[in-house]
Amino acid sequence: MFNYIIYFISLFITLPIFATVSIYLISVKILHSKKLKAVHTAVNWTTILYIIAVVILFDLIFGGIFIGWMIVFFIISLSIIIIYQWKTSLEVELGKAIKVIWRFSFILFLMLYILLVLVGIIQQIFG
Repeated sequence: MFNYIIYFISLFITLPIFATVSIYLISVKILHSKKLKAVHTAVNWTTILYIIAVVILFDLIFGGIFIGWMIVFFIISLSIIIIYQWKTSLEVELGKAIKVIWRFSFILFLMLYILLVLVGIIQQIFG
């Protein structure tokens, strides 16, 4: 039984697009959420899967771990957003800044995931 749980989690980490679509469909069909709210729910819940998948793909393709660089990227991005908030409204909302970073990370890591999958496929074909 425990193995099935591990396989289920591994499937969603390996193919996070399935997790995104699944959470979107569950949110729309079962929870009766509106489509935009369902998209936000899917993005919020699956961003971490894309981050883990990209870390694994970087390790497989390039042979190195880039978690440190990703953490630095997150901190610098958060700093830029906080400075922008401070300059424009004089009120810094950390929760809002983290939400912006989280949603931007989804887009960034989705694109990186697609790019790295294509690079991995090309590398396997020609390598």
